[in-house]
Amino acid sequence: MAYNYYLIDDRERFDMARLRLVIDTQCRENYGAHNWDGVGSCPQRWKSKGGNTYVLDFDHSQDNAKDLVKALRPLIEDRNESYQEFILDWSIVDRDETPWEEWERPYFITRNFYGNFVAERELPLREGSKESFVMMPKGDRSEYHVSRKEVA
Repeated sequence: MAYNYYLIDDRERFDMARLRLVIDTQCRENYGAHNWDGVGSCPQRWKSKGGNTYVLDFDHSQDNAKDLVKALRPLIEDRNESYQEFILDWSIVDRDETPWEEWERPYFITRNFYGNFVAERELPLREGSKESFVMMPKGDRSEYHVSRKEVA
């Protein structure tokens, strides 16, 4: 796994207090599990289904990127007989950068009052609509909310 630390160009320097952690994942679905009756071992026919991008802005003077990835990994990753999501790579960039494609809808992560990680993103194909939730182990979600833009 490649870790991209603070290196953009020799002429540029990061504002160390204004960093952005970007985590890219891979999702896979086991098509063999669709008709599996639960007896014996599950047939293995995995197909890659894209992935997600998770973004967390942080202050390097207070948080360490490796520790943040370690804390987020069990909240992002999930592996079972029919579905997998796992971290492919992560990088640190300046907070002003957006190293994802324009069409992507990354999850922006913050911490709530209780210290829980909360993810929020704009919903694909629903301009102005957002979903948010408290991140739970194995990709589960708590306190899930959807806000939709009013259409006149």
